[in-house]
Amino acid sequence: MIQPEPKNILRIFGSLMLAFALTIFMSACKGQQRAEAPAAEKASDQPQVIDIQTLSTVLGKAEAEHSGIFDLTKGDNELWIIYHFYTPEMSDIDDDIGVEMAPKIQELYKKFKDIDRTVFVVQVSHPDSPLEWQPYCSFVMTRKVARETNWGNLLAAELFKICQDIQYRK
Repeated sequence: MIQPEPKNILRIFGSLMLAFALTIFMSACKGQQRAEAPAAEKASDQPQVIDIQTLSTVLGKAEAEHSGIFDLTKGDNELWIIYHFYTPEMSDIDDDIGVEMAPKIQELYKKFKDIDRTVFVVQVSHPDSPLEWQPYCSFVMTRKVARETNWGNLLAAELFKICQDIQYRK
């Protein structure tokens, strides 16, 4: 009977150990991937934080001569957002508000899945005193309207044609 050389035995044994270690390592990686998947799903099921800071990532933060969210009130199934719209002049203001806010509203409903009904109260800068704000209008946007709107074909200046319950302050 022929006996294998000790070097060959070590090589065969080493190869088997390497294969065994790789099998265990790959099994452990697959198990970790399976464990991470439900954790990721649970994280997406968590309610989103809706506050001025998180909403300002989409709407901007009102500061001096910059438009954006100024205040927020949360109701049962709706948000009330006071939005400061900075403008040096009042001509074509509806169009200007629509051009600025329409893409922000679209992004708001994409990013925050828990938002359903939002009442926007728009305050504009006073022409004679830019840091003094006065009520201009309010309107309602719902998830249903946002979902049914063809944002690609909507001229941003037409925002007030699709929103609900628009009221002007005089």
